[in-house]
Amino acid sequence: MDNLFKRFLAVLALALFFGAASVGPASAQDQFGGFQEFVDRGSLKPFARDLGAVLGAATFHSGRSLGFSGFDVGVRSGMMFAPDKDNRALRGRGVSIFAMPYVQAEIGLPFSLDGFIRGGSFQGITVAGGGLRYALSKASDKPLKPQFLVSWSGHSVVHRDFSASHLGFNLVTSVQYKVLNPYVGVGFDRTRVVVRSAPRLDPTMQGLEQAVLVPRGTLGFSARPKPYLYLHGALTYTSASPGVDTGVGIRF
Repeated sequence: MDNLFKRFLAVLALALFFGAASVGPASAQDQFGGFQEFVDRGSLKPFARDLGAVLGAATFHSGRSLGFSGFDVGVRSGMMFAPDKDNRALRGRGVSIFAMPYVQAEIGLPFSLDGFIRGGSFQGITVAGGGLRYALSKASDKPLKPQFLVSWSGHSVVHRDFSASHLGFNLVTSVQYKVLNPYVGVGFDRTRVVVRSAPRLDPTMQGLEQAVLVPRGTLGFSARPKPYLYLHGALTYTSASPGVDTGVGIRF
């Protein structure tokens, strides 16, 4: 078991590294900077789906609530392996892997609620968001006892060429096994994109809005090598595209 756990942590550390690298020097240019040049009416909907995929990423890493006065702070990343085949705004710029990092803070509230806020500003895009979680089961660390919660999140996005809003909803369950906490989530993302700058291919699109609703599935593990320290990684599937959620933080 110890060797298996060490291997899991090694794989998770690599996922965190490559998730950070995907939005670091290797893609220092604005990954959404091709929007004005390449977007057209046929590619706006795929763009909205891909954007929603990373906006709704890594909003949870357990089915257990924090409990009243609990606290959690960490960094998160949502990464997709490839844009939609019709997302010319990203593909036209040569973007393959794309991602968004966040700083996220959470607090346990009365009445089985947790609240969280998160955000980030990088590569010309600013994201601010937050949400609530409601525990469907009493918080417990008893081994193999299922925990359930529902999670709601919302985000606002500003970019020089577009703006966007996002709403996400997920049903999450997890179990505790020693220092590992496998979790599963199912839900959906609703994303609305508004064209701000007149696109080169079709200037009449300025002011056009596009909304999409897509399902999301998440399967992951959270690990706590120390009582207050955790790492998590998950495979996600949304909008017919696979991706990875990663994160690290402290939790009390």
